[in-house]
Amino acid sequence: MLKQNKFISIISIAGTSLAIMMIMVLIVSESIKNVSIAPEPNRERTMYMRYEIKKGKETKNTNINSAINYEIYKGYLSDLKEPELVSIQSNGWDKSQISTSENQMDRKAMNVKSTDANFWKIMSLSFIEGGPFSEEDFKSGLKKTVITERTAKELYGNQRALGKTINIDFKPYIIVGIVKDISPIFKFAYTDIYIPYTSKGGFEKNGFEILLLAKSNKDFQAIAEGIRAAERKFNVTDSEWNLTLLGPYNHSIYLLNTNNNEPDIKGNARKNIFIFSILLLIPAINLSSFSLSRIRKRTEEIGVRKAFGAKRYVILFQVLYENFITSLIGGIIGLILSYIIVIWLKQWLLGIDTDGTLPLETLVSLPIFFAVFIVCILLNLLSAGIPAYKASKIKIVDSLNRNNL
Repeated sequence: MLKQNKFISIISIAGTSLAIMMIMVLIVSESIKNVSIAPEPNRERTMYMRYEIKKGKETKNTNINSAINYEIYKGYLSDLKEPELVSIQSNGWDKSQISTSENQMDRKAMNVKSTDANFWKIMSLSFIEGGPFSEEDFKSGLKKTVITERTAKELYGNQRALGKTINIDFKPYIIVGIVKDISPIFKFAYTDIYIPYTSKGGFEKNGFEILLLAKSNKDFQAIAEGIRAAERKFNVTDSEWNLTLLGPYNHSIYLLNTNNNEPDIKGNARKNIFIFSILLLIPAINLSSFSLSRIRKRTEEIGVRKAFGAKRYVILFQVLYENFITSLIGGIIGLILSYIIVIWLKQWLLGIDTDGTLPLETLVSLPIFFAVFIVCILLNLLSAGIPAYKASKIKIVDSLNRNNL
């Protein structure tokens, strides 16, 4: 069938592959942002919080903070019973100044993540040497740090970095562990340097991002109710402010929360449905003309088959099946092209620097392959459905006389 009219076959496959490529670029990009793999293997059962809003009880004052104050975390959220683990972290808005000696003038600006010992239980970082700072180190506020392999090479070249002292914002820290480099797409695990937040003076006045690890995503509702209970407890005990904590949100919804407003989940869903509909319908309308052209050349065959007792649904399924083969070939090509586009445009699509890498595990997954299959079926039904239906209804006499569909 494909060899009978090579030009039409090539155009059909090319049109299908380009349509599926555009759809799969969106699907692959979203999958990369949300798939649960190391170093963030618990994305599907982690909830996140960041924003707090305080409104005065006797005044019209409103304070909106882009991080949750440590005192609120410690007094009302750290002892929640619903989550399996609670962890907090802060990257800060400015990079820290790093040097390998106290008197060194050549300092480097690097990302530093301040976090706790539970961070290492929620994340799964691969240690090349050493290990994480311990719970005891964290409680004691010891100045110990974990750095990435890239940071170690940048600071020490080929020398061994484990056990050496680096200065972070002019404070000496001992390197106790070195981990493999992390892609920026893992925003909650990514940084250059990890330190206990208790090692920094005045951490009690800082704001943090909160991660709540559930035993399963079935516990999300219970965790949310625990947060609401903590709000009520604060509002009863505090004489000046009423507190509202945005969230907690699951991973995909939290990524939509770019400001201090509730994420527009329905609006985002409508936008995605509109985009997918356009990307499916326009190619399908164009490809349907090619499907109709093929069927017109096979009217005699259809008539003969119906004369020998072929049922209408047999003709219908045959046309859809043959067109699905074309769609599947185009789908495979489209998927490959989508990978090329995602890697090529990773900075624009995913916010990854040009020298950043995409882990292979984020690109190759069963949900992505399943999505390709579903898109192929939808495109096949939309592009070949009407021609196939007309072919199944054509009368035997009209088929043998080669009358148009």
